[in-house]
Amino acid sequence: MPASQHTRSQILIVGGGSSGGVLAVLLSELGFEVGLVDTRDPTLPFTPDSRAFAIVRGGWRVLDAAGVGGNLVNKAEPLLSMEAHDRNGLLPPAASMFGVEDLPDGVTEGEPLGYMIEVDLLNQEIRDRVNACTAITQYAPETVTGLDVGDSGAVVTLDSGKTITADLVIGADGVGSAIRELSGIKTLGWSYEQAVVAATVQLDWPHHGAARQWFQDEGPFAILPLTENRGNLAWFRKEKAGIATAKLSQADLEAEINQRFGDLAGPMKVLRDPLAYPLRLRLAEKLIAPRVALVGDAVRRVNPLAGQGFNLGLKDIAALVEILVESRRAGLALSDGAQLETYQRWRRFDGVATALAMDGINRTFSNSSALLSPFKRLALTVGSTVGPLRRALAAQASADKPGLPRLVRGEPLEALIG
Repeated sequence: MPASQHTRSQILIVGGGSSGGVLAVLLSELGFEVGLVDTRDPTLPFTPDSRAFAIVRGGWRVLDAAGVGGNLVNKAEPLLSMEAHDRNGLLPPAASMFGVEDLPDGVTEGEPLGYMIEVDLLNQEIRDRVNACTAITQYAPETVTGLDVGDSGAVVTLDSGKTITADLVIGADGVGSAIRELSGIKTLGWSYEQAVVAATVQLDWPHHGAARQWFQDEGPFAILPLTENRGNLAWFRKEKAGIATAKLSQADLEAEINQRFGDLAGPMKVLRDPLAYPLRLRLAEKLIAPRVALVGDAVRRVNPLAGQGFNLGLKDIAALVEILVESRRAGLALSDGAQLETYQRWRRFDGVATALAMDGINRTFSNSSALLSPFKRLALTVGSTVGPLRRALAAQASADKPGLPRLVRGEPLEALIG
């Protein structure tokens, strides 16, 4: 094989999306030699995406550390409260679950629970930041076709015929992760037989920075706040109905949501074409394999009910970065099994617990069973009125809890080296 067809890198990240891009920037800024494999052509624009992410305060701190958050904050909408409403008529009409007033002591006054940011803006900002990091070697557009792990490193083969030997390979390549499959890591999960319809809408009633969800038989209907009094609509439907809904014209979708939900959310104007994606729960049985670590959606795909998916990935990233810095400081190999096992123990429980909690909430509230109504009423009443629980929910939702990675807690990137 010609020498030009074979290269070496300390760390090779497979997956050039949001998680892979943020991880590549952080590691390169910390002095690691980083390669990044992306299936997308970086010279072409992204496929339009009608979703928006709720990024909690801890997750936003990771974006800040990567030099991304500061450039996005003026395009993002501060998230000030979370509300749960019942559409089935069995519960009180609304319950404010928690807000910024429930954040832990020591939080800067006026600091929000997090920010809502449109996926298109997030993706472009991360791509721009990756391109600005000249220390990152990019392989794109490329697809991984092989992985061979040996004593001298992990050899990754690309569809172009190039091979890259790395001390550590990180799979950040999403729910269908090639690195996970090639590493022999199995998954478990199931289909919800639902799809989420996402669209951007102009609101007539002010949203006041509140994320609102109405539970109904078919699934939740959520309006998440965006800038300029816009909202990101997330409508959980039966899978076939959701896919069909996303094929409606903007005018027809607008008429449909206003007829169904106008009395709850006020008049809405659809601003861009909707999309729909099927709901699946998938959990990797392991986060690591010899010379391999997984992050983000390669580890888990969770119900997007509370917007925790990307936030879990950002916590994975912060934890793995911290572990790798500690390995380098101690003179250990980046693929050291004990260190990677520490990463796995650190992140496994949070991911599984969150996935199962979102699954349980969706199954419990998305129906009109009279047998369950007392439990739903109790859950919403307790969650909205008991002060300690409100504060606990706020801390969990904003990632303000002990034991989290240092970047999530707001420590600067350079502090990891000191």
